[in-house]
Amino acid sequence: MTENKNNIDSKLLRKFLEGKASDEDRDSIKQWLSTSNSEHDLYEESNYFWDEIPLDMNIDGYNGSHILDRIHHLIRIEESTVSNNSRKKTGFIIWLTRIAAILFIPLLVASLLLYHQFNSAETKESSAEIYAPFGTRTNFFLPDGTTGKLNGGSSLKFPVQFRGKSRVVELKGEAYFDVITDRKKPFVVSTENIDVKVSGTSFNVLAYPDEFLAEVILKEGEIEVFSKRNDKIKSIGILKPDESYIYDSQSDSGNILSVISSQKLTWLEGKLTFKYEPFSEVIRKINRWYNVNIVIKDELLDTYLYYGTFQDETIDEVLKLLQLTAPIRYRNFSRQKDPEGTYMKRKIEIYSKNQNN
Repeated sequence: MTENKNNIDSKLLRKFLEGKASDEDRDSIKQWLSTSNSEHDLYEESNYFWDEIPLDMNIDGYNGSHILDRIHHLIRIEESTVSNNSRKKTGFIIWLTRIAAILFIPLLVASLLLYHQFNSAETKESSAEIYAPFGTRTNFFLPDGTTGKLNGGSSLKFPVQFRGKSRVVELKGEAYFDVITDRKKPFVVSTENIDVKVSGTSFNVLAYPDEFLAEVILKEGEIEVFSKRNDKIKSIGILKPDESYIYDSQSDSGNILSVISSQKLTWLEGKLTFKYEPFSEVIRKINRWYNVNIVIKDELLDTYLYYGTFQDETIDEVLKLLQLTAPIRYRNFSRQKDPEGTYMKRKIEIYSKNQNN
């Protein structure tokens, strides 16, 4: 390196501006900056760096030409100011800092854009899903502190962190929710045909995708129910404690009924309870509860109403109890394997006692 008080090696200056100068080199630069001619040399070298910055940077969302042109305009303004010999050295150091910053603008912009894109992608993909197989009940805990339980054959999808203005979860099946109160960020249970919106309360939602009836039961607090039809969301009304809303997707209609929630939610205690329910509904619930495939072979049985409670009984014990309390008989089939070698659900056919098979 060849240098004197009024001259500096351009390569050394480039290393300094790129942040690659050694301590010795930096001392030489500091000494050179104290001379009267250094401002003009530094400015010329900085312009050289400016010309090397590409104007067609291929970064999504980054308009390189516009930003660099704007900075170039600011440099020209500085040029007229620097030509004034009365300018103080402190002002020149500020100008030098600006020039150095210009050299790193493309890198900073690219880094910020990549960071933003990474975090955006992470936010969109950060979700979890809980599934309760048929014949089981599963507890769940959500990121906001909300707790609950999934019934057999149900799934619950939710974000690992609730963002935005609401806490939205997606339910397929049946679940009980005990929601942490947050009036500024309502909790929304979204199903195929209905949505439930609350700020904090305890309630049950039944909405299996393969069934046309959906039901919401409120234990305590207050909830608002919405129907979803043809991409339109319509408020149905507000439920009070011990009220139930039953929605029929076939007729797009529903009713609000008075119930005793504790009697309707015995499944949370491991009990399968029926209060004068149609026999077809009884069999549908037994199929989910025990993960079996019971088929009613006599349409007359669909009209029967059944009353009873099962707890801890096996499916064989349940069938015998049904036979004692209803005019039915049943036939068991051995379990079959599917083409992949997996055993299929146990199949049972139910007949009326007066029907021959």
